[in-house]
Amino acid sequence: MILFSFLLVANGQSQTMADQLPENYRKAYQAGTRSADGKPGPNYWINHASYNIDVEVMPANGSISGKATISYTNNSPDTLTQLVFRLYQDIYKKGNARQFPLGNSDLTDGVQISALTIDGKSYDVEANKVSRSVTNMTVQLLEPLLKNKTAEIKIEWNFKLPQKRFVRFGQYRPDHLFAAYWYPQIAVYDDIDGWDKNEYVGMVEFYNDHNDFDVNITVPGGFAVWGTGILQNPAEVLGTAKARLLEKAAGSDQIERIIEANDYQNLDKFTNFASSTWQFHADAVPDFAFAVSSISQWDATSVVVDSASGRRVLISAVYPPGQTHYDQVAGIAREAVQYMSFQWPGVAFPYPAATVFANSLKTGGMEFPMMANDGAPDDFADLQGLTYHEIFHNYFPFALGTNERKYAFMDEGWAHYFPTGFLAEVSPETIYFQRSIHNYAAFAGSENELPPMIPTYIFNDYTTQRMAAYTRPAVAYHLLRQELGDALFGSALREYMRRWQGKHPMPYDFFATFDDVAGQSLEWFWKPWFFDRGIPDLAVEAPDEHNVVSIRRLGSMPVPVYLQIDFTDGTSAIIEKKASVWKDGKHTVEVSVPSQKTIKSMVLGNEWIPDSKPDDNHWQMR
Repeated sequence: MILFSFLLVANGQSQTMADQLPENYRKAYQAGTRSADGKPGPNYWINHASYNIDVEVMPANGSISGKATISYTNNSPDTLTQLVFRLYQDIYKKGNARQFPLGNSDLTDGVQISALTIDGKSYDVEANKVSRSVTNMTVQLLEPLLKNKTAEIKIEWNFKLPQKRFVRFGQYRPDHLFAAYWYPQIAVYDDIDGWDKNEYVGMVEFYNDHNDFDVNITVPGGFAVWGTGILQNPAEVLGTAKARLLEKAAGSDQIERIIEANDYQNLDKFTNFASSTWQFHADAVPDFAFAVSSISQWDATSVVVDSASGRRVLISAVYPPGQTHYDQVAGIAREAVQYMSFQWPGVAFPYPAATVFANSLKTGGMEFPMMANDGAPDDFADLQGLTYHEIFHNYFPFALGTNERKYAFMDEGWAHYFPTGFLAEVSPETIYFQRSIHNYAAFAGSENELPPMIPTYIFNDYTTQRMAAYTRPAVAYHLLRQELGDALFGSALREYMRRWQGKHPMPYDFFATFDDVAGQSLEWFWKPWFFDRGIPDLAVEAPDEHNVVSIRRLGSMPVPVYLQIDFTDGTSAIIEKKASVWKDGKHTVEVSVPSQKTIKSMVLGNEWIPDSKPDDNHWQMR
């Protein structure tokens, strides 16, 4: 077994990952919650909540009101003297800090909490036991929550949906909305930081425990609802005929039209109520989101994700008439889930459903467990990539529970990289990832480029965050795959996912698992790509009198060598070396060419290898 190198004593003068290991992680290893080989430790724990929520949506005035009973179990070894709630919707509260300009039209007085009891004791949300700061609400408990005990929380609240400036959710049309970050949510208490008290000010996204949800969503007649989990009362809210169509889709590869545009006008059964309550259930998910519409079509199909069991996933596309290409999204999503399950990452899709909701915007997308809130780009390949990206997040950060608020590269990097292979199959003409490699190389080394291991919540610049969370780690994952080969890379990735599904892996757990499965220390790769600043830059020199060609590493990022040599006799040769050729710190690699041949020209690198200064990648005989 290869022990993770950053836990060993550092040698030499250069700073190693051992020197950069934060003290809170050292304490976790000492406490036995995490292990040096990347496995959860013998004392690992994670807290859990069960949410029972009744929510009423009133599209006419854009309001949501709810009441919830939450059973929160403290599996930690600590006595909790407080509970921390997230009130994400307070990003729209007047006077609050936020990273995105929202204007004034959607600003409110924030989430209104009308009742709060914990274990039968009432809390005045305006008194000193309860404090609110931006989007967090901290409650000092009248009675501490002991280890292995469960608290029962009852809370009632209401708030207004944004109508014009949307940060991942909102009422996009009077009759068409997506509700996310809509309920008071208990923050994560973990073995690394204790309570996660980082505020939600726009840039950061998820870090949640794996919880259970029973949610009843009441809407006016004429509206349909889609949500995280599985609809529990389809016959009641859809009528027998449409419920049977949905059941057929859940067991078939064919696409069924569950709701068509004219169903709303024809007063189909599901519209013929003063109001209706749609009931959803979901197990072991980190969040719950839902969509409400009185105009959207609904296409549904399903796909087998596990050959051994035959388990199928219900796939849905929900979209207003006229949304560009959306009549094909159910098929795209079906292909994407199949690709994820059997190719990359090659792990059966973790949840029973996936719904893509078209929000009426042209671009952008946002993931939620079993739900995606997406725009409708004009370019078909862009829509395919967007669909894959947002659905893929059901693996990272949902099934694996990564702390995206702190290390967004642990999910966005994967979601940015893995559409590459899918798009190569469904839109082979696209140059999706080659653009990412070029963009990274152009940005690398700039003043605003920061390493992915800097906590994401520190970033306040969109381009910096995008590069550190999406592009640079995606390029790193791509290069690591080239280094290890598909078989070993895939084995390491799937072992990491197996170990940490339903838990909270941190970057060091990821690095250590890959070291463990690969049977080698990859610190030479992890440190520059995830911890350091620098650029990828190789250069080719003129051949010497013995036809020896020198490749120089001028940048600090290890990248592969790809050298194309053309000879005067019309023949060519390709010389390739893995990125590990630089792992011992060397700055020059020599390549010998048959002395009887005369080199006419050389080109170093290709569109799959980043190089920030490509001007020295060419040599031409004079």
